[in-house]
Amino acid sequence: MKKFTLLACALMSCTLANAQRTPTHPLDIKDAEYSQLSYYFDQWSPGTQPQGVSQMDDEFYISRVKPRKRISELNYQASPDADPNRKMCIWVPLDDPTSKWKALPRYCFEGDNFSLWSYIDIHGNWTAPWMRVTAGLSDVAHKNGVKVGCVMSIPWAATVLFRGWNMGDHAKVLAKFAEKNRDGSFKNSLKLVKLMKYYGIDGLGVNSEFYSTTEVMNTLIEFFADCHKKAKEIGWEFQLYWYDLTNESGSMRPDGGLGSHNERMFGAKDHEVTDMMFANYNWRDYTLSLSEQTAERLGRSSYDYYAGFDIQGRALRNSNWSSLKNHKISIGFWGAHSQSLIHQSATDNGTSDIAIQKAYLLKQELMFSGGNRNPAAHPGINTSSTLANASLKTFHGLATFLTAKSTINELPFVTRFNLGNGLSFRNEGKVTFNHKWYNLNTQDFMPTWRWWITNKEDVVNEFTVNELVKADLIFEDAYFGGSCLSLHGKTEFSRVKLFKTLLSVDGEDKISLTYKVMNGTESKAKIFVSLKDNVTGYKEIALPAAQKEGEWTTFETTLSKLGIDSEAQIAMIGLVVEGTSENYDLHVGELAVRDSKKVHAPAQPMIKEKQIIRGQYNTVDFKLRYASKEESGDMKTYNEDVDTWYYEILYQQEGQDEMLLTTTASWAAYVVDAPIVKGDNRKVRFGVRAVAADGKTKSATSWTAYEEIPYNSPKTDVVIDKAVVKPGETFTLKFEDYLISPAKQWQLRNSATGEFVYSASNATSITTSLEDIGTYDLVLTDSEGKTHITCGKVQITPETTGAVPQITDIKADKATVETGKDVTYSATVKEGQGRVSRGLVITDPNMFKMPAELQKGNSYTYALWVKADKFAHDKQGTNLISKNTIKDGWPHNNWGDLWVQIRPQWKEHMANEVSFNTMGWEAHDEPNSSVMTKDHPMTPGVWYHIAVTHNESGLHEIFVNGMKVGSGTQPSSKRRETRNDDRIKSSEPADIFIGGGGVYKSGLNGCVDEIQIWNRPLTEAEVQRAMKGYKESEVPDGLQGYFTFETMNADGTFPNLGKGGADKTGSLVQLVGSGGENTSTASYEPQHSDNDVLGYPGIEGTLEVTPTYTWTLEGANTPTVKGETAVVTYSNAGKVGATLTLSNRWGEATLTKAELVDVTASTGINGVENGVAFEAFPNPFVESVNLRFAEGGTYTLNVLNANGMLVQRNLLTTAAGEVTNVSVTGAKGLYILQIVKDGKTYKTIKLVKK
Repeated sequence: MKKFTLLACALMSCTLANAQRTPTHPLDIKDAEYSQLSYYFDQWSPGTQPQGVSQMDDEFYISRVKPRKRISELNYQASPDADPNRKMCIWVPLDDPTSKWKALPRYCFEGDNFSLWSYIDIHGNWTAPWMRVTAGLSDVAHKNGVKVGCVMSIPWAATVLFRGWNMGDHAKVLAKFAEKNRDGSFKNSLKLVKLMKYYGIDGLGVNSEFYSTTEVMNTLIEFFADCHKKAKEIGWEFQLYWYDLTNESGSMRPDGGLGSHNERMFGAKDHEVTDMMFANYNWRDYTLSLSEQTAERLGRSSYDYYAGFDIQGRALRNSNWSSLKNHKISIGFWGAHSQSLIHQSATDNGTSDIAIQKAYLLKQELMFSGGNRNPAAHPGINTSSTLANASLKTFHGLATFLTAKSTINELPFVTRFNLGNGLSFRNEGKVTFNHKWYNLNTQDFMPTWRWWITNKEDVVNEFTVNELVKADLIFEDAYFGGSCLSLHGKTEFSRVKLFKTLLSVDGEDKISLTYKVMNGTESKAKIFVSLKDNVTGYKEIALPAAQKEGEWTTFETTLSKLGIDSEAQIAMIGLVVEGTSENYDLHVGELAVRDSKKVHAPAQPMIKEKQIIRGQYNTVDFKLRYASKEESGDMKTYNEDVDTWYYEILYQQEGQDEMLLTTTASWAAYVVDAPIVKGDNRKVRFGVRAVAADGKTKSATSWTAYEEIPYNSPKTDVVIDKAVVKPGETFTLKFEDYLISPAKQWQLRNSATGEFVYSASNATSITTSLEDIGTYDLVLTDSEGKTHITCGKVQITPETTGAVPQITDIKADKATVETGKDVTYSATVKEGQGRVSRGLVITDPNMFKMPAELQKGNSYTYALWVKADKFAHDKQGTNLISKNTIKDGWPHNNWGDLWVQIRPQWKEHMANEVSFNTMGWEAHDEPNSSVMTKDHPMTPGVWYHIAVTHNESGLHEIFVNGMKVGSGTQPSSKRRETRNDDRIKSSEPADIFIGGGGVYKSGLNGCVDEIQIWNRPLTEAEVQRAMKGYKESEVPDGLQGYFTFETMNADGTFPNLGKGGADKTGSLVQLVGSGGENTSTASYEPQHSDNDVLGYPGIEGTLEVTPTYTWTLEGANTPTVKGETAVVTYSNAGKVGATLTLSNRWGEATLTKAELVDVTASTGINGVENGVAFEAFPNPFVESVNLRFAEGGTYTLNVLNANGMLVQRNLLTTAAGEVTNVSVTGAKGLYILQIVKDGKTYKTIKLVKK
């Protein structure tokens, strides 16, 4: 069998998006159009859907988690001086960069999984339009006692009137809602709050930056007051969130606080209008005092007035933090328009999904608990913090102002520390669906405090906090879902206070913990609880040793074992860790308190509808709708009404095992990429079952019937069988999709000239060869007539740079050999040796930095070879080349003099096309389409040459693999130093970067080579020459910056071989201390560089491509291997063969030749070999035979049957002339005795057992 296994082939065949902030799969859940709200509101009743929205899709907007009340009886808190009455609103989006996905389930890992609900009271949900809040957010918010809203985002300075020909959508909605009956009562207030209750919407937010009339404002004020009253009548709580700019007269007055101009908009006691009035950002001590006085005069709580923070424009910098602490005013964060700035700015450690998620967790904990991640040991007030994690480590934390709240007030209480997303989905510690995922409504109760940890004296301060165990939520492991709790590190004693509770229990109720000890088996931990009447009287029980290192163990006991023998109320639950070392790591997968007397009976959900969205060759995407209770009229069923916590979504391919794909609290599920095993049977079924609140009891499963999955979504990904191809060498291109119809046409096009050099029709694969060195594009026309282009898919490179190794044959020097005799194998190979250019690995967040001085003025060319490992585009793509400085203000620090980006799909442009823009281009979300690599996209794993040029007239040109593919100008194209803008620090140099992330832009993950910076625009012919590189002695004039990575300086920098100066070295760096849009305090830190990697294979360099031989010779005795030959002997008879694997940096080849040699037993009976005298007697024998050697020593005795099979082996140590008796087990008959000494066969005789 002949097999080629090639390095990088997997990368060449796919478009990975492991860090995608927006899913690569389509959004298959349709939402309502906000512009139609004023029309479909009239037709709405419970159980009907907005126009154009199916009943299936509407379920993703119906909250099935009943809002929980927070515990009010307990007053203990981590920060003693925090105000328990102060509230917090985060008026931010919970969304992706496109503002489309909200909290809908999806199949990527990265997403906003906000988890510090215990410190907030309202989530304003900035990008959700009125009446459409995704259940993913409302479910988890309601679980934690948090109100969730939606926003009417009225444009700045718009006019809102209820009559007129030019009413906008917002005015139409407000006019519709505020319609009156003939008697003057409001027609729609009751209907509106019924709609909100049905969907689970708590509040309506208004971005009130508009003008209106007193008449309109009076109507709105009375309408919102009536909504409050009508909501109370139906058992709902209506809230209004109002930006304090538009006042009750219809004019705009910022920064006035709460006073006579807006007191009616705020509302008086028993006539509430606004529940969260959000102050503009320039409040001060006087504003807060005035607001307190006005609220008191109105009989309202001043905590309903919120001091606003613009975390987009100002981060956490505010000189009035201390003033706020002295006033009874709440806190509100705004920022920004697509994503929460808290989430968006979590690129401290790069833009990969796991880097963002870890930084986001840390950012939340620093922001809320303070710089020590412990709300009981926070730093002092800090008025100058940015959103960078490095800056937040000195931030006082919102816990200085706020107390943590909890809704854990009833049994059962179960948490698995699942954040609502994961790298895979796990159940009971096992991966059930190996796919990244996000579904926020699966988020568990998270620890109330992150992290309130104290020492043995039950205290902590800024000096002792580092002596305590460390706590983290991690994604590397999970018992359920995608995450778990990790307690790790050295401590003498740490009390980890996890949950504030008010659980009524008795001694028969059970507490359990599922945990995993990562190093050893000793848990070194205890569970503790404390009771309401004595929260510091801890009741503890030790966790037993785990059954096995690294495996989940569950410990369960009754509360009586903790000293609770009668009815009591548990007020706190946590863990004690004691006497641990640095390598200690305890994973906690589940914590539960269950009522031992409670019998759960979750209702079986019945499947109402299924939709197969896409059937691909190896996966299926689907949606499922089900109901645990029939609903009619105004009925709204919560999960707790049917004894359900969540639903398991099951899947089974006929003949395969049942799979748990995901869970959800919704009455509909959405799954992408459920696997289909290759074969003739594509029949599958879908199932659902309910899980009760105890997390154990499950309903019966409802299944659909098995049905054939249609194949309706072909994948046109093409793989090549060689990483590099040499002139005249055959190669094969084929579809990965084994069900796809033959393509109408396969074409290979010379990248530089555009000439087509090969064509084939009606095929699923092609095999050919090309003679000329260069890069070739694959132009594929699929069976539907759609064209797919892969630039540089085939690269014909010089023999001198090495090749994929080949093995054409393996031979043996003899067909038959006796045991103990030498046989030599030899292989016919092509080693593929050579010397190739070195590349530089760039892995986000690292970037390659070059001095600004290498490129001045408006006449230039930037060029390089780049190979991306994967794409992880943010909203505006991935940074490739940029020239900017972090010292500039927003947004120039994010853009600078120029930016070259790899873009997501946009309008008629394919995904991964490259754009080129310069300062003066203001439409950042929309690049200059004339200077894009249209129809010439990048492909992961494929080397791609890009060059951009600019001349003094402002002409931009862009080249791919030597061909000009775009040309155009901008309305304005300037340099930083010529632009009169006080946000630009013109005295600061704008350095040049390859890779590195930014706001809305991901960083590059891949390899680069041959970076060139010219002081003039190159022509097409010059670009084609530049692609081939230059010898150091032949660097042309005008090439100012030239980095080949063939050598590295002692300090880790790379020499500049260009004319711009040897002192202008380049270095791999990482931006640290950056927080969102403010980079003024950030800096660059040098990083380790790796240039021991393959660069572009078309250029000869210093990296040696050498072969490695690996022989596999089963049954052979210590072979002597020298490259393509192997000399061996065999002890046992039989047919044998050889396997050789030959590898080098370009790949490997494996060839197996079976049964090449027939090994036979030696037939020599008498005599002495090598001077060793020997005798065996009696022969024939009955049970045993006597052996005598003339020479003493240690011998191996191999007894073979007549067929040459080994039946017995003995190790014998004997003295010269000594007789040793050896029993021979087995049946009567002929045996062969083989005697081996020092690895060589000295004697073989026949023995007969009678």
